[in-house]
Amino acid sequence: MRVAFLKIGEYEGLTRHIKAIIRSFKEKGAEVLELNIAEGDINEKVRELLDFSPFFCIDLNASGIITLSQENGKKALSDAAGFVHVSIFTDEPLFNFLPLMDIRSATNFLPIVCDLKYADSLAFLGIKQPPSYITPFLDLQQMKEPSEERDISLAFFGPVIDPNLIANHVAQSVKQEFLGVFFEVGDFMFRNPEVHILQAHDYILSMFNPTLQEEYIKWKEEKPQEFLTFLNQISLYATAKKRWFLLSFLDGMELKIFGEVQGEPFEGHQSIIPQNWNELLGLLERSLIVITSYPHSVPTGVGFVPLEIASMGCAMLMDYRATLPGFFNPEEEVITYLPLDRAEIEEKVLYYLDNPDKALEIGKRARQKVFERYTPEDRVNFLYDLFSNILVSSQQS
Repeated sequence: MRVAFLKIGEYEGLTRHIKAIIRSFKEKGAEVLELNIAEGDINEKVRELLDFSPFFCIDLNASGIITLSQENGKKALSDAAGFVHVSIFTDEPLFNFLPLMDIRSATNFLPIVCDLKYADSLAFLGIKQPPSYITPFLDLQQMKEPSEERDISLAFFGPVIDPNLIANHVAQSVKQEFLGVFFEVGDFMFRNPEVHILQAHDYILSMFNPTLQEEYIKWKEEKPQEFLTFLNQISLYATAKKRWFLLSFLDGMELKIFGEVQGEPFEGHQSIIPQNWNELLGLLERSLIVITSYPHSVPTGVGFVPLEIASMGCAMLMDYRATLPGFFNPEEEVITYLPLDRAEIEEKVLYYLDNPDKALEIGKRARQKVFERYTPEDRVNFLYDLFSNILVSSQQS
């Protein structure tokens, strides 16, 4: 089996966990080529790829899709060269819609999603192939051992941006008539944190007057890229509003925010911007309680960030959702809160600050769960078996 991993730059931050798949494929006997298609001449990279003659090419979030220009449009290189292009979606496919719009007619495309709702996004973008699903995982070889010292009592995992900054930007770039859609959908998602952008958008749009709906749908059809950018801006706005609202509950508390803060910070809050992921892990290993707020780009799954926080033994305070018990046991491995319940958030933060031993116990159980369920072995075996079955089927046909 020959497998090429197409990357844009080096695997850093959360993407570094893909190295576990590369390493494991080599250990299983696969011939592996790692190709950075962001460096040098793309035509030379294509020649190098074709000389390798892969059976499968793998990228993250459709970032390595290569197309050929033809008179009647674009054709996926995977279709022209006869290999299977595999995209592992660790993030919302709507965020990287451009390459996906170019391969809607491709046949040799295999999406792998890390959140079940990403299947809806792919279908919305015109991808016909049903995706396979894997849960996120950590390459433990790239993780640190937690420190015994926890000198940061309370932290928030950023980044954080004042939602008004996003709203002001959108107001300058979108038709004034459509701003109502932006705010109504964003506010609806804020009040309903588990709803996906596509369902929220269609539901709210149906409530506007028919004349505006007609004009809006015409714009959507004539300028699909502008429309998809608009959807992404709504998701970012809803996430920013949820996080800003949550931090307002903690105004006056001594709180470290890991990541950039755009806007005027609340009293007692300090932003710490790590220079790299290793430095961020160093902050997490010193933290007792880490508050997280799910972005709307992770509608049902667990995400990679909570796994990294859990692996460092932090007591994680996270917003409750119906799918959470399938990943972590609430109040045993994570502390949960309802995003709009100020009293509950304040009460739980103060309780665990006053009872650090109980917080540490929760962190230890969360770390143990990562070692039990979120290592790459099962995911690699699934992918390798999936590829092997495709090869057998292709040889029999």
